[in-house]
Amino acid sequence: MIGALSARPTPYHAMSAGTKLVMLCVFCTTLGVMRMVATGWLGLGVVLIAATVPGLWFVRLILRDLRGSALIAVVIVGFQWLSGRLDLGLAVAGTLLACVAAAMMLSRTTSPADLLDVLDRWLGRIGLPARPRRRLSLAIALTLRFIPALSARAALLSEAHRARSPRRVGWRLVGPLALGTLDEADTAAEALRARAFLE
Repeated sequence: MIGALSARPTPYHAMSAGTKLVMLCVFCTTLGVMRMVATGWLGLGVVLIAATVPGLWFVRLILRDLRGSALIAVVIVGFQWLSGRLDLGLAVAGTLLACVAAAMMLSRTTSPADLLDVLDRWLGRIGLPARPRRRLSLAIALTLRFIPALSARAALLSEAHRARSPRRVGWRLVGPLALGTLDEADTAAEALRARAFLE
C-alpha cells in the first residue's frame, strides 16, 4: 500500500487524514447527488486545478493515475451512446473521473497507516466491534490503493500493445486490464490471509 504515497512532499501532506477523507466523501457525494452532465467534468476540473498547487509534476502524476479509469469511462460513454443515452454516459464518466482523481489526491498525499487509523477510530465511535472494524477500514484503504495500481497496470499494458502493434489501444485493453486487476486482487487477498487478516 505504501507505493501509492508520493515521496515528494506537497502542501496536502500536512493536512490531517481525517480532513481529507471528509472532503473526499463530501465531494463524491455531491457529484453523485447532482447527476448533471457538466457537474462531473467541472468537478474533475476543480481537482486538477487543486493538483496544480504542488506543481505541474503532481498534475501529471494524477493524470497518469487516471489512465485506467479513462478507459472505463470511454466504455461507459460508448455503451450509453449506443443505447441512446449519451448524456447519461457523459454524466457518469465525468463523475467517475472526478471521484477517482480526488481519491488519487488522497491516496498520493496520505500515509496508509494514518488512513487506517482514522477509519478505525471513526468506526469505533459508532460502536463497531474491533475485528469487523479492522476489516472494513482495511477494505476501504485497499480500494483507494487499487486506483494507482490499476492505472500503472493500464500504462504497462498500453506500452506492451504499442510495442507489438501500430494500432491504437482503445477497447482492446479492457479485457486484459480487468483480468489483471482480478489477479492482483486475488494476490492481495492471499497475502492478507497469510498474515491472518482474513479467515
